Amino acid sequence: MAEFICFVKRENARKAEDMLRADFDVAAKQSITVRDASALGIKEAGDGSFFYITGSDEGVKKCQELIKDFVVATEKQLLDKAKTKIIEEQEAAAAGFGGIFG
Repeated sequence: MAEFICFVKRENARKAEDMLRADFDVAAKQSITVRDASALGIKEAGDGSFFYITGSDEGVKKCQELIKDFVVATEKQLLDKAKTKIIEEQEAAAAGFGGIFG
């Protein structure tokens, strides 16, 4: 499984997300998580969203190509912090579903 995380400024986040969802053949079939930087508590990243994409090598590469014009160069430390927080959220949600349906 491949993965990619990036930061997109607020004014371009919706455009980038729409572009990914419009590619039904490859990109839309990947796991795409978009989280606002402030919601993750990462204010130092600025005003925008983190895109965390996982899936097939081909799919993740296609997603990178589709949104490359919107991606803002961001410190690896901030990207890693965002990735960790997103994964923690996903695991907490999965544990919650386990408690409901367990």
